[in-house]
Amino acid sequence: MVVASFVGGIAANLFLTAQVGAQGASQVLTTSQLNLVDQSGRLRGILAGTDERGLSSLTFYDETGQMRGVFGIEPDGTPAVRLLDAAGQTRLLTTLQGEDAFVVVGADRETQGMFGSIQGNPMVTFGDGARSRMQLHLTPEGFPRMAMADTAGNEAVSLTVGSDDMPQVTLSAAGRPRTIMTVAQNATLLNLFDESRTRLVVGVAENGLPSVSFFDENGNPYSQLPQ
Repeated sequence: MVVASFVGGIAANLFLTAQVGAQGASQVLTTSQLNLVDQSGRLRGILAGTDERGLSSLTFYDETGQMRGVFGIEPDGTPAVRLLDAAGQTRLLTTLQGEDAFVVVGADRETQGMFGSIQGNPMVTFGDGARSRMQLHLTPEGFPRMAMADTAGNEAVSLTVGSDDMPQVTLSAAGRPRTIMTVAQNATLLNLFDESRTRLVVGVAENGLPSVSFFDENGNPYSQLPQ
């Protein structure tokens, strides 16, 4: 809001519109860059029509001359707000990609958190600097889902709630489900897999009766308890 107010004030008082300019040329200030300095003459801000990065931007600097904040518009019209630390590392980035907005907290190649939307669906993601490790989002149907990944980026744990309010927890190894626990039709089920298929199902029915089913390497049941 501070940046927006500042930009709005500059636009209203310095860069007058064509309508204001029509009132008299003396009221119009046209320039490609406006430098702002403090009382000591140090550069503290630059308002540029096109800066060295190709952006239309408002950039702020600290007392050492380090860039600390940028509000800019990319040549393709994409807006972005970037806040930097004293070493010049970006610590917060806000931008738009089409109709989706993103806020990224953390430096590049370090632990980061992101809040944004994909095709209008909200999402929170945490990464280790190389890949996403944890994600919480809503599916296009509006169902919640949380997932955690291993060091290779493969999904290792997921928690979902489906259209019939059926919760499901999935444990995976190397990207393949190995355990699924769920509640379906008021029955609690635990499914255990090998690398490709179900091998054991443990369940408790709605009436409270437990059962255990065994499956061979082809996925066919060969034994069940109780008989």
